[in-house]
Amino acid sequence: MIARQAADSVAPAAADTLALGDTIRFRGGLWVVTAFHGPRLFLDAAEPAEPGEPAEPLIILQTAVTSAPDFAVLNRAAPRSALPARLGEFRALPRDVRKAALMWERHVKEVLHQQAPNVPASIPPKPTFDPRLRTLRQRYQAKADQLTQAGMPVSAATVERKCAAWRKDGLMGLVDKRHLRAAAPHGRVEPRVVDIVWEILDDERDRGVSPGNLSRLIGRVQQTVRARYAHLLADPKTARGLVLSTATYYRLLERLGITAQNAHEAAARHAAGPATSAERPGSAWRATWARWPGELVQIDTTGLDVLVLGDDGRVISVELTIAVDVATRSIVGSLIVPKRIGRTGGTGRWAAGRATRSFDTMQVVAQTTAPLPSRPGWAPETFMEGSDLPFEGLLASDARFADAAARPVIKPETLVIDHGSPFISADFTRACLSLGIEVREARLRTAVDKAIVERAMRAVKTGFSQYLASYTHHRLHLRGKRVRKQPLWTISELQERFEQWVVLHWQQTPHGALRSPFTPGLRLTPNQMYAALISLRGYRSTALSAQENRKLLPAVWVRVSRKGFQINNRTYNLDRGKLDLCRGSSGITAQQGRWEVHYSPDHPEVAWLFDHRAEPGTDPWIEVPFIHRRLLRDRWTEEAWAEGLRIHLDAGGSRHDEAAIARATDQLLRDLAAGPKATAARVHVPRAAVPSRPAPPAPAEPYDDDMPPLDPDSVRPFRSLDRPAGDLFDTPERARGAGQSLEEFLASLPGLHPSGRAPGSGGNTDGRPHPEDTCRADSGSASPPPGGLPGEKPDCARQGDGQ
Repeated sequence: MIARQAADSVAPAAADTLALGDTIRFRGGLWVVTAFHGPRLFLDAAEPAEPGEPAEPLIILQTAVTSAPDFAVLNRAAPRSALPARLGEFRALPRDVRKAALMWERHVKEVLHQQAPNVPASIPPKPTFDPRLRTLRQRYQAKADQLTQAGMPVSAATVERKCAAWRKDGLMGLVDKRHLRAAAPHGRVEPRVVDIVWEILDDERDRGVSPGNLSRLIGRVQQTVRARYAHLLADPKTARGLVLSTATYYRLLERLGITAQNAHEAAARHAAGPATSAERPGSAWRATWARWPGELVQIDTTGLDVLVLGDDGRVISVELTIAVDVATRSIVGSLIVPKRIGRTGGTGRWAAGRATRSFDTMQVVAQTTAPLPSRPGWAPETFMEGSDLPFEGLLASDARFADAAARPVIKPETLVIDHGSPFISADFTRACLSLGIEVREARLRTAVDKAIVERAMRAVKTGFSQYLASYTHHRLHLRGKRVRKQPLWTISELQERFEQWVVLHWQQTPHGALRSPFTPGLRLTPNQMYAALISLRGYRSTALSAQENRKLLPAVWVRVSRKGFQINNRTYNLDRGKLDLCRGSSGITAQQGRWEVHYSPDHPEVAWLFDHRAEPGTDPWIEVPFIHRRLLRDRWTEEAWAEGLRIHLDAGGSRHDEAAIARATDQLLRDLAAGPKATAARVHVPRAAVPSRPAPPAPAEPYDDDMPPLDPDSVRPFRSLDRPAGDLFDTPERARGAGQSLEEFLASLPGLHPSGRAPGSGGNTDGRPHPEDTCRADSGSASPPPGGLPGEKPDCARQGDGQ
C-alpha cells in the first residue's frame, strides 16, 4: 500500500516524457531512443531480448511502445553542462580573486581532460591523470597530493568539489563565495516577514481601518507569522529569520520607512510605484520570456465586464480564466464561469456565492493537452486545415487534429500563478503534478512576474467584451444606465463566442512582441510563431487516459459504510453489497482511515472511489453512482443540486430526504427549460410590486330596480375640439389660474361654444344676453337667485327638466 501511494504521488510516465537518449525497456529488451518523426520512434538496441541474436533498429509508433505492459524508462542521459556566460560579473571581481579562479580552472581541466590548457596535443598526458590508467577518484587524490607538495595543502574532497562546481557554473563556480555575497537589504530577516508587513498595511487601507501605533502592527505581524508558518517554527533551523525580537522589528520598520504617523502613506507609495531592490528583499530577477512553446505559461482569472443570463434565470456577472503561452502569446485554455454574490440581510458580509473554483482552473489546464474542436456554424477560417499552423505534420502526430479549430496545443512545462485561492489549492497543485507541470507562484506586488496574461486580459476586454450586448464598464461612473435592459447571452453561448473570437481574431492577429528571427521587421501572429518554434522541440501527443482524467477531478475523503458514502448531502452506493470490501478503514493513517473519492461538479451523478489496496496491474477505480440519479431526468450539476436543496428547505423539508431534494432539483431543471417567467416564480426572484387597479367608487344612491338597463347606443360621446390644440392659446391674456375658477377658465377658452360666440361676449350676436349664459352663471354662483331658496333650481333649469 505504501508503494502504491508513492507511485501515485510521482508524475506518471506519460507519452510526452520520452526524450532523446532515453534507455527504455520494451518487449523484454533494452532500447535507446534515437529520433522522433511524427508519431513514430526510432529505437536502437542497447541489449537484445535474447543473447546471441543481432537486433536491428526499430521504427515503431510511440503509442505502441508506451502502452506495452513492460514499458519503462530505465535511465536518461545526463544533460550537457551549459556554462553560463558571466564574463562581466567575473571581470568585476578583484584581481587576486580572478587569478585564483583561473589557477583552479587549470588544475580542474587537467584532472577532467587529461591535459592542462595550452599544452600541445602531441605531448602525451601524465600517467597520474591518464583515464586509461587511473580512475576519476584516483586522479582527485593525485591532484591533491601534487598541490600539497607545491605548498597548497588540499584534500581530494576539495578537488572533487571544485570539479563539480566548474561543471555546474563554469569559471564562476571556482570563485571564492565570500566575494560573491551581497549584503541583505534587511539583515537576517526573512523576506516573507517583510511581505507580511506590507500585506497587513495594504489590508488596513483597503478596509478603511484607522492606523495604530507600531506595537499593534508588530503584534499583528507576529500573529500572522505564527499562524501561517507554524510548521516551520517547530524546527530551529527553518525558524531562523521568522522569529524576531521586538527590537529587531522596530529596526526593520525603520529601514522600511514606516512610522506611526505615515504607515498607510508608506504602504500606498510602496504599492503605487515600482519597488526598488532595497524595498524588495530577495527579489531575484525572473525571466518572463520563453524559447519554445510550453516552456512558460501564465494563467489568471478576472471579471469579463459582461452581464449574462444565468442557469437559474437571474442576471449575473461572469469571470474569465485564460492560460497564455509566453513564447507564442497563444491562448491555449479558457473558461467562463458565473460570478454570483450573496449577502446576509443587513450585515453586508459575504454569505455565499459562486465564482472560479479549483475545478474550473483544472479544466483550463486540461484544455492545453487537447485540440479545440470546431463547432457547427463556425466560419471556414476557423479550421486548422487552412490556417498558418502545420496541419499535415500535426495530424500525422495526433489524429485528434482532424476537424479541429486553428488553436495550437501547448502543454505547459512551467505554470505561473498568483496567490488566488483557486490556484494555491491542493487539488490544483496535485493535478499539475500528475501532468508533470511545475507550478511557480508570482511574487507579491511584482507585476512583471505575470504581466503577459494581465495584458492579455486587458486586450480581451477591449477587443471582445466591449462589443457585446450588456457590456458593463469596469468603472462604475462610466457604466450605462440601461445595461440590464439589453439582450443577454447565456454562459454556454458566451463561451462559444469567446472561443470563436480566440481562433478568428487573437490567434490570427499580428502581435508586436512576436518577431521572426529571419525577418525581424515582420510581426507574426501567434499561429505563425508557433509554426516557427515547433520545429525546435517537436510535437508529441499528450492524450490523457481515463485514469489520468479522473486524477484531475476534485478529491474528497469519505467513510464507507453499509449505506455507501456521502458527498454534499448525496448518498453513493452499489447494489448487492459490492462496496463491502471497502467498508471500514482504508489503512491511510493521515486521513483517519477514510477513502479517496473523485467526482466532477459538472456531472455529479457518479463518483470514483480509488482503492489503495488494489493489486498492481488491476484497475483501482470503482465507479459508484448516486442512488437517486434516476429521479433526475435532465443533466444536472452541483450548483443545481444546491439550489434544489435550498428550495426544498424553504418549503419546510428535511435535509435528510434526498429523494425529495432530487425531485425539487428535477422540477427546478424543468422550470429553467420553460423560461425566465417560470423560473422567477420557482426561485423567488425579487420583482417590482405591481399596483392593483383601484375599485370603482360606489354610487351615492342605489339604482332603482325598475330602471331599464343602459343602452350603449344612447350614450353621446364627449365633444372633441374643432380646431388644433396649438390655436387655443393664440390670444394674449392674463395668467390662468390666478383667482379664476374652473368654470371661468373653461368659458374663456375659444371655440368651445356651439353658437360660435366669441369668448366673453356674454350674449347673442345682437348683443342681448343669452338665456343659457344666465343659467350657467346662476348655477355657478354660491348664493341662491333672488326670490329663491337654497337648492332651488332656476327657471331655465326647471324648464329643462320639464322638457
